[in-house]
Amino acid sequence: MKKNNTPDRVDALISEWNREDPELRAEPMQVVGRIIGLGRAYQSDVTALLRPHGLSYSDFDVIATLRRCGRPYALTPTQLQQSVLLTSGAMTACLRRLELRGLICRQADAEDGRRSVAKLTSKGEGLVDRLIEPRFELAGAALAALDSRQIEALTTLLRKLERI
Repeated sequence: MKKNNTPDRVDALISEWNREDPELRAEPMQVVGRIIGLGRAYQSDVTALLRPHGLSYSDFDVIATLRRCGRPYALTPTQLQQSVLLTSGAMTACLRRLELRGLICRQADAEDGRRSVAKLTSKGEGLVDRLIEPRFELAGAALAALDSRQIEALTTLLRKLERI
């Protein structure tokens, strides 16, 4: 495992920009570059977990969102979009894929028949329930180098930076 003070590719990037353009304020990339890199690495690990089940990261995000919303595990596409970072068109395509696989069904909203809801099927529920623990274990492994106080401090700092 790499020591905390060992220079990495982000340090190299900063050093190169400082050499090429000393006026450029490149230091924020010390944080942002690492956040981007960590996000990509975590998403890659999750993608590897999901691939054998024929799921993309977004597909799983949608069915996991339906599962965690509680019974009857149904949300409108608009409600799903508020939780999952997909455009309207991408959400429509995702819901179509999930419906074709029998992981969700779409039906008229009980409160407003003009709207539709995406409802998690028992097959979809079972798949989420099998995969959610390994997904959370990947998150835990990503933070294994930190103790609980450090995780809490990092959470606070990231929440402060969050713009979503």
